[in-house]
Amino acid sequence: MGQLRLWLYQTVAFIARVHDTIAAYNRALAYPFSDKEMHFIVSAAFGLLLFLLILPLFCVLTKHGRAGIMAWILAFMTVLFVTFAIEVGQQVTGTGGLELEDIVYSVVGFLAVSVGVWVLYLLYLLVKWIVQ
Repeated sequence: MGQLRLWLYQTVAFIARVHDTIAAYNRALAYPFSDKEMHFIVSAAFGLLLFLLILPLFCVLTKHGRAGIMAWILAFMTVLFVTFAIEVGQQVTGTGGLELEDIVYSVVGFLAVSVGVWVLYLLYLLVKWIVQ
């Protein structure tokens, strides 16, 4: 149990350091993003990167056309988990508050980038169909 507690505290500390680094970079911008906008952007980027890393693995494992849906579900669940972990970590470490609105913005950011990717994929399929 002590090893798990140590691992959890180390994980929270790591996430807090990443959060502080991103927040410091944001404050250095000429027009810094609000906290909600940062949750939107970071979660969208993290979710997209995670999806793009997971998709090839799922394609190899499944050899079927449903790998994209499986990878998206895993990426979505991971975004939810990490978002909750960040909020709880902020509350525990005192670097921020546990706010449901931050979680909502994070999830909406990932959903927005997902819709964008799906639209691009549908356009690709349409162009492919027209060319054939």
